[in-house]
Amino acid sequence: MSKVKKVLLTLIFLSIIGGLLYGAIYVNKANGQSVQGIKNKIVSINNTNKPAVLVKEDAKIPVRELKKVKIKENKIELKKRSDLVVVIDPGHASSTSLEKEQRAPGSNVMKIKEPGGAQGINTKTPEYVVNMAVSLRLRSLLKEKGYTVIMTKTDNKQMLGNVARAQIGNAAKADLVIRIHADANNDSSIIGASMLIPADSKNTKAIYKTSKRYGQIVFRNLIESIGMNNRGVVERNDLTGFNWSKAPIMLVEMGFLSNVEEDKKLTTVIYQDKLAKALSEGIDKALME
Repeated sequence: MSKVKKVLLTLIFLSIIGGLLYGAIYVNKANGQSVQGIKNKIVSINNTNKPAVLVKEDAKIPVRELKKVKIKENKIELKKRSDLVVVIDPGHASSTSLEKEQRAPGSNVMKIKEPGGAQGINTKTPEYVVNMAVSLRLRSLLKEKGYTVIMTKTDNKQMLGNVARAQIGNAAKADLVIRIHADANNDSSIIGASMLIPADSKNTKAIYKTSKRYGQIVFRNLIESIGMNNRGVVERNDLTGFNWSKAPIMLVEMGFLSNVEEDKKLTTVIYQDKLAKALSEGIDKALME
C-alpha cells in the first residue's frame, strides 16, 4: 500500500473516532440537561388565580386548577376552614315592620322590611322559631368543622330589614351567606324544599356564578340526605337581601309549614338536627371543593 493511501486511511479513521467521541460528549450533556428538566416545576404562579403548569424539558402540561389555595412567594398553602366566614341569617322575627326599603341599590321599587313569616298549619309554630332553631344548630356544626361563623341575629325579638341583613354579610366579607326559611302555600298539599339564589342582574353579577354553584351543591346534599321533594334551584331578582349582597348568597326553603306532615317534621328537634347536619355538610362540600 502506498504512503498516500495509508495517510488517507489514517485521516478517515481519526475523523470517525472524533465524531464518535463528540457525539458521546453531546449526549451526556443533553442527558444532564434532560434529567434536570424532568424535574417538574410549577411556573407562571403569581398572585392571580391562573392554573399552575408543570414544565418538562420539551413540553408544558396543564394541571387541574388547584382548589382553595393561597399562593404567596411561590409557596402553596392549603386554605383552612378557619379562614372562611359563613354568615347564617335566620329568617323573620316575632315582630313585623311595614317600613319600606329599596329592593336594590338605586331602585325606585320599595319593599316592606319585615312582613312576617309563615305559621304551622297544625302546630301553629311560627316560622321564625323553626328558622332560628335550625340556624343555631347549623352554627354549632360549622364551628365544629372549624369555620368562622357569624349570625345576623340570635334573638327572635330582633327585627332586621333585608338590607341590614345583607350588610352584615358584606361587612364580614363572608365567603357564603345562607338564609334559613320555611315555606307556605294556599295549597296545603304542596311539599318539598327549594333553594333560591340571585338572578344574574346588574346588582348581583359579581356573585351570581358562585352563588349558583354553591346553591346547587348545598341543595343537592340536602335533598339526598333528607329525601325530601325537590322543588329545584330557583333564580330570583326580586329579593332585597340578594340585591344588596356583595357576598355569595342563597336562601333555603326547608319545607312547607302549610302542609300537615311537613309542619310536624319541621317543628321537631330530630328533624331540625337532620336539616342542620345536611346543610352543614353541603356548605362544607361547596366551600372546600
